[in-house]
Amino acid sequence: MIFGYARVSTSEQKLGAQIDLLKNAGCEKIYTDIASGARSDRKGLNELIRYMRKGDTVIAYKNDRMFRSLKNMIDLIDKFNEAGVYFKSLSEPEFDTASANGKFLLQIFAAVAEFERNLISERTKVGLNNARKRNKLLGRPTGSKKVTIEKYHFAKYLYDSKNLPIKTACKQAKISKSSFYRIEKVL
Repeated sequence: MIFGYARVSTSEQKLGAQIDLLKNAGCEKIYTDIASGARSDRKGLNELIRYMRKGDTVIAYKNDRMFRSLKNMIDLIDKFNEAGVYFKSLSEPEFDTASANGKFLLQIFAAVAEFERNLISERTKVGLNNARKRNKLLGRPTGSKKVTIEKYHFAKYLYDSKNLPIKTACKQAKISKSSFYRIEKVL
């Protein structure tokens, strides 16, 4: 049986184009996911792995739709090989595990892709270290915004002066109770 696998990272992206290409390639059943490639708990991919049998072929539009890293690619290709299942990529036709050349090329390109991700990670770390040396503030700002503090004061006024319940005072001031108590704890 020929299976297809399509994945997009967010719900704003569409699976339609990948599904059409997989159908045109002869896929009899297509599994899909709307999830980051970094996630290991992709429902569609897990169903595909459970359902595949010896002699099946799995086709993806691109390698990065299926694999999230070199290690993940090696693990999945090993699973496919153990089950007697082949993998093909539509946009990278040289990646066809039915041949030794295809297996070799798949490993080379996956290694290059991981190398590129590692370079990006290193550049990011260098940039963060340089920013720290320049005493730049990094990460999420600490403390509450001025407008939230003003809402707190208004809610506090309603609670103290108007004798309103805290829930009602927060609702009228348009501030959550958790924000109210968080600010009160700091002030």
